[in-house]
Amino acid sequence: MTGIGIIGSGISGLQLALRLQQLGIPVTLYSAATAEELGAARPRNFPARFGPTQAREESLGVHAWQSDDARVHNWSITVHGEDTDLEFTAALTPPSSVVDFRLYLPHLFEEFTRRGGNALTGPVTVDQVARRHELVVVANGDRSMRELFPVDPARSPHTTPQRILCSGFYHGIREDVPHTLDIHFLPGIGEILRIPFLSRLGPAHVLAFEAVPGGPLEPPAHLDADADPAGFHREVLRLVAEYAPSLRERVDSARFGLVAPGELAQGGVTPAVRRGWAQVADGTCALAIGDAWITNDPLTAQGANLGSHTAFALAELIASAAGPLDAEFCRDASARLWEHARHVVAWSNAFLAPPPPHVRDLLGRAAGDKRVADAFVSRFHDPVAMWAVLSHPDGVDSFVKSCT
Repeated sequence: MTGIGIIGSGISGLQLALRLQQLGIPVTLYSAATAEELGAARPRNFPARFGPTQAREESLGVHAWQSDDARVHNWSITVHGEDTDLEFTAALTPPSSVVDFRLYLPHLFEEFTRRGGNALTGPVTVDQVARRHELVVVANGDRSMRELFPVDPARSPHTTPQRILCSGFYHGIREDVPHTLDIHFLPGIGEILRIPFLSRLGPAHVLAFEAVPGGPLEPPAHLDADADPAGFHREVLRLVAEYAPSLRERVDSARFGLVAPGELAQGGVTPAVRRGWAQVADGTCALAIGDAWITNDPLTAQGANLGSHTAFALAELIASAAGPLDAEFCRDASARLWEHARHVVAWSNAFLAPPPPHVRDLLGRAAGDKRVADAFVSRFHDPVAMWAVLSHPDGVDSFVKSCT
């Protein structure tokens, strides 16, 4: 048995494979799909990659799509209230990168193989991989892999989806300020987001409903857009007009629609943290990263960024290991990875609940002072620092003082 076997070709698995390759550590990537199949699938998510993730991509030599068609420079935030709305626009520094993963993942996959990486495609079991390698890293969150890593109830407060999602690539929406994301917070109802995005079919807009289950934003998640596209688009525009009227004013009804059939993702996500490692065939161990380990609701846009951070951190732990990559190594590595991830999980879960008074106060201060607004939005790059601010009223006070 030699080297590391990585199961999964999402951002976590591919960045880990590229980083281990860069460090000279033997690695084999196991992917259920070829690069071409990754690029031809339906959209599953719409990730924003923040500054630190882009810096890691730079270090790997895979940071592409650096034009403004693939960047978000500003956030326009509206918190809807019973009497008045709270609104502000803030600069995101550095800008996030917003590239369809059906472009991004094949690019990383092809770079890995172009540099001599060993990639095997097709179905595989953890036991099969474990018999070939010193350590297995599972970065594939499908159901068969998740069974190996049961949910950790102490770290997983939710057992059902907290939002029902309906997100797709659309055309026919105008931007008042180019390269600006819109997010409408509707307490007790959910969120509506519009994000300029580089899709595989060119520049587009992601329009996303994050619906509190059973609430008025949920219906589009259950409609068949392929069977009745006109009816689906009517329902989407009706909800935007009712709950985000300023966004509806920028929609050209004659042009509005999905950029192509099938360019839509619907369903629910249950936030969960699973056990971080397990012993498998012949005593070999498997470590979980990415969706195999942690599933966060996408509202705070941390999933891909946490996956990238974890991939690099694990690569360094593997490279610096003084002994075998055994159960002791896996136990220690999982604990050390959790020290960063726990802040992301806590913050992501907190964002799904109505904001406490000190967070509402921070949003109010951001609406009144652009220095606070810019610093708040740019702090999304650093979830550890963000959670230190939002987790306690003292954190908000210190943050505002540091801005002003």
